Amino acid sequence: MIFINTIYVHIRHWAFWWGVHGFTNKSCNDEITLYSDQEKTNRVAYFDLWTLPCLIHHLNEELSDNESYEDNKYLEDIQAFIHGDKKMDYSYLYPKDDGDAEYQVKHSGPMNEQGHKPTYIYVWSKLTEAWDMESIAEHVQILARHFLQMEVGRVVFLDQPTYEETQVVYEEECARFGVRF
Repeated sequence: MIFINTIYVHIRHWAFWWGVHGFTNKSCNDEITLYSDQEKTNRVAYFDLWTLPCLIHHLNEELSDNESYEDNKYLEDIQAFIHGDKKMDYSYLYPKDDGDAEYQVKHSGPMNEQGHKPTYIYVWSKLTEAWDMESIAEHVQILARHFLQMEVGRVVFLDQPTYEETQVVYEEECARFGVRF
């Protein structure tokens, strides 16, 4: 295990910041990219974070109507996590063909039968009901130990918008879609 003083986190979705600043409920699904530098030149990992309420919604609303959904194992894995004792678990997408193989994660990850590492990692968590900066920082520490074999001294969030910047984007999106989120 190596020690890294700081790991930097970029949150992909504005909806996260809307929740942080109180414009909406806190989000329960976010995508994060981890960097070893503040300039975002050295990407070390990428994860899609899902809370239990988000997984339940995904299973009941998004996957239940899709009769052609081919990956029954994915559905079974979600149900096992929802009803099981694990506090965190992971779901992995692997390369579909040789062209996708170049997108395998650079850090550790479980290999599939073809010897490929994942191209995408979903993190399922029962440790929080919704994402805020504290819960994401806690999960980054866990993910760094598990996938990067790193102990992290501190977690720094990049590109944190101000309240005013967040409000402008929120109002623009509400006007664009004709709804309040």
